[in-house]
Amino acid sequence: MDLWYPSLIIPLSSSVGQEIFSNSSHVAYDRLNPHFEGQEHLSFCGIACATILLNTLLPYQNWSQSNIYSNVARNHMSNGITLSKLSYVLEKCGLRSRIHYCEDKTIEEQFRKDLRKEKNFLIVNYLRQFKEKNKNHIHRGGHLSLIAGFNQITDHVLILDTSHTRFPHHWLSVKDLIQMMCTYDKMSSRPRGYLVITDPKQIE
Repeated sequence: MDLWYPSLIIPLSSSVGQEIFSNSSHVAYDRLNPHFEGQEHLSFCGIACATILLNTLLPYQNWSQSNIYSNVARNHMSNGITLSKLSYVLEKCGLRSRIHYCEDKTIEEQFRKDLRKEKNFLIVNYLRQFKEKNKNHIHRGGHLSLIAGFNQITDHVLILDTSHTRFPHHWLSVKDLIQMMCTYDKMSSRPRGYLVITDPKQIE
C-alpha cells in the first residue's frame, strides 16, 4: 500500500474543507471539539482520544491524559496502545465499546453503518505514511483518531487528529481510511480496525 497521507487529506480550515463540513453530519464534532486536546506524548494518541471522549460523555470527572495513564492505562501500554487495550481502559473509566477488526470483506459495510448512526462515537486505528517536518525521515506507523463527521455526498470522514501540530482537523475519504485500517498491526498481531462507543445516556 502506497498511500501518502498529506496528499490525501483536506484541511477542515480550507475553503473546500469548510464546504464539505457545511453539507455533512457533524454532531460528534459539535460535542467533541470543545474538549479537544493534543496528545501529551508521542505514544498517547489513544489516551488523548479517550480523554476527549470521556470529558464529552462523562464530564463530571474532569479527565486528563496523565490521570488516565497513571491510574488505568500504564500497565497496558508499550509504545502505544492496541484497540483491545484501549477498549479495556475506556470500560474501566465507565464507557463501553465494541471492537471491529478489518478481518473480512464486510468491514466496509459495517463501518458505513456505524458512521451513519449519530449516537455513535468512533475511534479508528489506521496506518499513516508521511515525511517528518524538518527531517528526511519517512514515518510509517499506526495511529488512533476520533471520527467527528461524515459527508455522504463526498464520502469523507472528519478526523480529529490529536497529533494536531502535524495535521490539524481534516477530511479523509472513507475508501482511503478503510485501506489504512486494513493493515497489519504488529503490536496486536492482527489487523487494525475501530472502536464504537455509544453515549451512556442513549443506551436503551
